[in-house]
Amino acid sequence: MTSRPKQPGFLAGYLAAHWQGRQSLAWSFWINLVLLRGVILLLDRFTRPPFLEDPAVVATVTVAFFLVFHVAVFVWQIVGVVRACDAYQSNFGASGLTLVTYLGIAGAVAMTLTSAVGAFLLLFQEPEGEPEYLAWERDRAARYHLGPDPENPTLLRFTGTFELGVTKKLTELLQAQTDIRGIVLDSPGGHVYEGRGFAKLILRHGLDTYVFRQCSSACTTAFIAGKVRVLGPEGRLGFHQHWMDADYPVYLVDEEEEMRKDLAFYEAQGIAPGFREQVFVTPHEGLWFPSVEEMRAAGVVHRISETPE
Repeated sequence: MTSRPKQPGFLAGYLAAHWQGRQSLAWSFWINLVLLRGVILLLDRFTRPPFLEDPAVVATVTVAFFLVFHVAVFVWQIVGVVRACDAYQSNFGASGLTLVTYLGIAGAVAMTLTSAVGAFLLLFQEPEGEPEYLAWERDRAARYHLGPDPENPTLLRFTGTFELGVTKKLTELLQAQTDIRGIVLDSPGGHVYEGRGFAKLILRHGLDTYVFRQCSSACTTAFIAGKVRVLGPEGRLGFHQHWMDADYPVYLVDEEEEMRKDLAFYEAQGIAPGFREQVFVTPHEGLWFPSVEEMRAAGVVHRISETPE
């Protein structure tokens, strides 16, 4: 009995076919060189601020990206196109297409060198003025306040919207002050993931949650994480469907799935089924403010009080 030689996988076979010049010149040039190089040059921007901020991480990623995509992958691209061009000449003879191919290779080399040199220069340049990502952070931080409650040092108080970075700020505060027992929330909502980040920290530290004014949208997830959940006489909780506030389609976010995650969390926190069925009925343009009686009966609110106790 003889065994068949193991066939290479699709990716390995594809890489080998291009490297050996066995693919058509048009495919090798337009797909494997032009299109792929364009995608790589587009991704190059994500190796530096504001997408990456730590200088050591930026340097490591920049060097790794250069070695993988601007050296190894680029050599594979060029060699395959040159060999495909040689095969085309053997079959059809030299033509203007050959000249266009080599001009395209030269252009790809020039753009790659420009991008790589620019990336490495940024590693050694002192930025003029404030880096853009720091300005973004300052702008986000201005939309909320998170700090010790002025009337009770064992409480934290959060006002404003849930912005990117606020969970990190809460983490730092809880690490610095270990006697915190609760947090007062006053927020119209904000970033869903930051609301969940708050909720995880509140659960982990066994904090009580308080609302004396309004807590809506992403804020409600943080409130429901509380060990003891207290609502003031004027306090209100507002619920509505998730939505992405963006001027472009966000294909990697499934809003239905995100709402299912929150409903599972509400269930784990003991919220009654009938109430959970109503949480995400209201469209994002509006808010559902359930009555105090509804929330107490459903286990959303444990106590009504004018002040934290």
